[in-house]
Amino acid sequence: MEIICVIGPTACGKKDIAKYLLEKFGDKIHFISCDSRKVYRFMDIGTAKPERPIRDFFELIDIRNPDEIYSAGDFSKDAEKTIMKILDNGKIPIIIGGTPLYYRALFSEFFEEPKKDPEVRQYLLKRLKEEGVEKLYEELKNIDPETASKLHPNDWLRITRALEIYYNTGIPASEARKKLRRKRIFEPQYIGITQPNPELYKKIEERTKKMFQEGLIEETQKILEMGYTENLPSLNTIGYKETIRYLKGELTLDEAISKTIKNTKIYARRQKMFFKSFENVSWFTLPEEKEQLLQRLKEEIQKKLN
Repeated sequence: MEIICVIGPTACGKKDIAKYLLEKFGDKIHFISCDSRKVYRFMDIGTAKPERPIRDFFELIDIRNPDEIYSAGDFSKDAEKTIMKILDNGKIPIIIGGTPLYYRALFSEFFEEPKKDPEVRQYLLKRLKEEGVEKLYEELKNIDPETASKLHPNDWLRITRALEIYYNTGIPASEARKKLRRKRIFEPQYIGITQPNPELYKKIEERTKKMFQEGLIEETQKILEMGYTENLPSLNTIGYKETIRYLKGELTLDEAISKTIKNTKIYARRQKMFFKSFENVSWFTLPEEKEQLLQRLKEEIQKKLN
């Protein structure tokens, strides 16, 4: 079964497309967010989450706390369940977002992580704190040299994940990734949004300045005051990491805004490059082809409703 997917780089206009489709089709459709940062609670402004009540028509937003890990494999499982739930409710699921790896996880044969044991995770994090990442990396080199050779010695997140797989399955992660694979039950119908870099960069600049004006600094400060630490993967996110440096006195406000804009542009270029590797995408360039894009989406949704 084909699932409509609206893809494209950050700030390209995906949220406006979602608003338009809701105006046209209302509760006949339901969105699934494909965004590795919108899954985290409390991180609203910096991840450009859709405002309410539009957010009520989205799934897989605000499903994890900032100190919880959420992987592409987690997304794949959650998205499959969510698609089935939406279909069971007689609605059309539409996946929308800009995290290419999550699409790859959902629509290709992908490593299915074994069931996680919280005690194993806590054990590894305790060792990480007490012994340091170097010790864990050395252990991984002995257990699974293939995986270790692909990781930076300081990449504590992937090192602990690889060890976690070994402790949960008894086999190295490199071997588990070959054995524990499964076929996907859905096929993507990719509809891509793109913009020439000058126009996209202008939107990134405007959006970033608006985020700071609307309270990104206060939002980041509140998250830190809740006890979430700056070294969490979730807070190593463009916008938040620059704001944290501002709060620590390492950057001026203008520098934080400037670096956020620069890093977002780099990220957008990477997204565009990654999405170019996707097959069978119908691309539309905005703003020139906006009407054609909207007409195509309306036709595809109407087909599924009939």
